[in-house]
Amino acid sequence: MTEKQEHLLQLFRELDEICKKNNLRYVMAGGTAIGVVRNEGFIPWDDDVDIYMPRDDWNKLVEISGSVLPEHRALQCVDVDRSYTNTFPRYVATDSCALHKHQIIGRDSAGEIIDVLTLDPIPADDKEYEKYRTHMMIYSELVNMVVVYGARWEIPVTAYLRWLFSYTFLGKDRTLKKLEKIMYSYKEEDCPRYAMRWGGCPFLFDKDMMFPVKYMSFENTKVMVPHRMSDYLIWHYGDEWSYIPPHGERESHDAVTVEGITYKELRDDYLPGIRKGRLRRDSIWRKIYSLAGAKRNHRLQYKRNLLLAKSTVMDLEARISESRHSLKELVEKRDFSQLNEIFTKYYQVQLSSAFIGREDFGGIYAFYHPVLLEVSDVTFYAAMLTLVYTERIGKAWRMLVVKEQTGTFPSELAQLKSDIELFRRAVCDYEFKRYQEAEDTMVPLMERYPEVPGFVKFKSRFLMERACNGIDMVEAELYIDEALRLFPVDGYFLKYQGELLWMKGKCADALEVFADAREKTNNGITQLELDKFLNPYGRETVKTCQQLLDVGQKDGAMKLMALWYRLLPENPSVREYYYLARASVAKKRSEVEELIGEILKRIDAERAESPGENNDIQIYKRALTKAWERLGYPGELARVRTDLVYTSEADDLEWLAERAKDGQIRKEKRAQVYKVIGDVRRKQGQTEAAFQNYLEALRQNGSGFVRTELSRIFLTDLYEGSKRAAVYAKAGDASEFLNQWLGKYGSIEEIQQLVKECL
Repeated sequence: MTEKQEHLLQLFRELDEICKKNNLRYVMAGGTAIGVVRNEGFIPWDDDVDIYMPRDDWNKLVEISGSVLPEHRALQCVDVDRSYTNTFPRYVATDSCALHKHQIIGRDSAGEIIDVLTLDPIPADDKEYEKYRTHMMIYSELVNMVVVYGARWEIPVTAYLRWLFSYTFLGKDRTLKKLEKIMYSYKEEDCPRYAMRWGGCPFLFDKDMMFPVKYMSFENTKVMVPHRMSDYLIWHYGDEWSYIPPHGERESHDAVTVEGITYKELRDDYLPGIRKGRLRRDSIWRKIYSLAGAKRNHRLQYKRNLLLAKSTVMDLEARISESRHSLKELVEKRDFSQLNEIFTKYYQVQLSSAFIGREDFGGIYAFYHPVLLEVSDVTFYAAMLTLVYTERIGKAWRMLVVKEQTGTFPSELAQLKSDIELFRRAVCDYEFKRYQEAEDTMVPLMERYPEVPGFVKFKSRFLMERACNGIDMVEAELYIDEALRLFPVDGYFLKYQGELLWMKGKCADALEVFADAREKTNNGITQLELDKFLNPYGRETVKTCQQLLDVGQKDGAMKLMALWYRLLPENPSVREYYYLARASVAKKRSEVEELIGEILKRIDAERAESPGENNDIQIYKRALTKAWERLGYPGELARVRTDLVYTSEADDLEWLAERAKDGQIRKEKRAQVYKVIGDVRRKQGQTEAAFQNYLEALRQNGSGFVRTELSRIFLTDLYEGSKRAAVYAKAGDASEFLNQWLGKYGSIEEIQQLVKECL
């Protein structure tokens, strides 16, 4: 957990305790809700906490805030504090600094926050929701000057100007109160839905999706989560919510976070020069321009969509005609791999946010004005069935809803939509531990769709739970074997196969299967289940590894840790001993050098991901030190080299140089001493002193590896320097650079002799 996450966790626990003591409802939301289910805590790269809270509960929290809030805490809400620059409230640490760009022109609290996204009651009548949405977007435009909201939904520019006129001449407070009276006029007991108060996209939820709450674990705290958690996550993120995204697709939030000062200090010291009045005026003109052009932009986008739709349909028809089998034949054969290839481009276009939208941000207009590619009912059915059979059930359901709105909805499509809804009901029953009802619901679905991966996975859970209780283990084994025949590289089923082997006492075989399962799935739930099962054994494994290393059984230690590194690649202790075993067992100098390079890359990467966080990278210290020792550095010098990787403070660097000098008492290791001192001086920026130490190290005739390191340093410097000298020479006089660069080497003759020695 990062320092920021620790801070956020403290804030959340404070708010959670206040809510529980005062019978206030909330539920975990957004990426935080994914973290609850997939990680039982923070998603590793997440840097905020989101919760939903009904408006009545938030109002009660505001009322009691004076007596329940800890020191240096505040509630931020625009209907209480008109300087606040967001439509949804926040719980703020006022003794910290986390300034978002929209807060630059405001005066509101800008510390570390918990986002409290308010749920406003909405009647069943869609016209009332549209009325709410229109006024909420105008409200957001007036509250937050930086972001343009209304262009997402074609809010008339005349309506905005009318309210802006009121805002300017009648005052902010009076204008916002008028809007609040309209938006917040509905009572919760009269409404079956909530609108999540987000200015640009007030999402709609059924009340029973959120409440009554359930409880799950988040960083060892029991927290409130949505009543229909799986439905909520599928609605918000699609079927992919349980899968861990690649590194490049992991998103965090942007804020100017400064440790050790408050947001007030940042504003006082760094922001006085900003021309806030001009920023506000520019923002208003940008809003007017964007709102005025929104309708035209949406019409142009619609025309572009139609052109793209026509070309996509032509491509799809060509693919179908080129296929050796008709769509009907492929469906009957259940050749969904071939069908998926046929529909690849169709899916890229039809499932994009520009065509079917999302009920958030820029996708809200397309969500309510979807564009459906004109294909035959036979083609559409085959495409939807392929989505179901390739684990994109949520997208199939969304497309079926869009298709139903056109008025032409054949019975087979109606059946498919009904079956998807049955599956979701079964998942909800399973969530509420109504296992028999869930299993009974799945019986007819499994008969109609015998090889749908999602259905097979769901059924396997029932069988495995019975097997874990000693019931019908043979049935579970047969079912998992058949599942692996259908899906041989799916880690979900491999994990179950490993569990069955473990139950039968074949633990060594089970561990090998678990390792395969880990590598063949990015399903976060499967990964979490493996972690929970294996982590206790991992603690014993590292003890065994240390014992093997202590008695000189390095190969045994390496074999053990190679397996457990596959099993628990993110476990810090397992990683530490895996690299330590590799450093101990390496038989060639090249292997040790490769290991050092790999470790240094990991340290750099982890520093880049979590600047200022050094806890995780400490685990590589022992392996690095061992590697330096294997390359001829005595113990203390090896430790100094390792500490140099982790140290950047000037005083600490000088202390490392002094520690290195103590190694001069061993005459045969003086080359290593001078080399390490040179490394310290180089990190201090003392280039000339560094190279003097490197030259002295070369004169000491050290071990082969030291000479190799020194040769690389000298030759690289000479090569890079010569390239820079050529650039200077082209631009004019290079003599000053040459004197500075080559001066640390001495005469030309000395340089020639040095190159000769290096080569």
